[in-house]
Amino acid sequence: MAILTRGKFCGIQPIDRDSLDAVLGVYRGCEDFLALGPEPKADMAMVLKDLARSQQRGGIFCGIHEATGRMIGIVDFTPRGFEGQDQVAFVSLLMIVPSLRGRGIGTEAIGLMEREIRRDPLVTMIRSAVQMNNPDAQRFWSRHGYQITGGPEAQPDGTTVLGLQKDLSHRV
Repeated sequence: MAILTRGKFCGIQPIDRDSLDAVLGVYRGCEDFLALGPEPKADMAMVLKDLARSQQRGGIFCGIHEATGRMIGIVDFTPRGFEGQDQVAFVSLLMIVPSLRGRGIGTEAIGLMEREIRRDPLVTMIRSAVQMNNPDAQRFWSRHGYQITGGPEAQPDGTTVLGLQKDLSHRV
């Protein structure tokens, strides 16, 4: 299993079937986040459903790992071709275990993910969505250059989200 990218404090690595128990551990550790949505308790069925959804849309479902190798979060993103648009990437999920939030790990994981996305010169935009009832996440994404572009929009699962977008057309 190849490391996608590695930063100073963490790395993101696509998960495989052998790491499903670790993914479930992260999900269970992040039930405070899950409680904001329709399914507050994590189980393996939820993990498998999220993994299948990621694969169906061409996503890369990754564990976020400490330098020791311990999985401490999840990031799921589609690096290009979101909804048939070659120039659009999409971030579906970012979760960090609560005990490590606020230490820059989410920032680093997003930076690593964006670096991977920017390798494709056709991608000019990253989209995402954030739940209305998660003001901490709204502030996080705003600090990282994502602007609210739509919403509030009711989702089929009963949540309400704001659309987010980051323009990559002015590459660094």
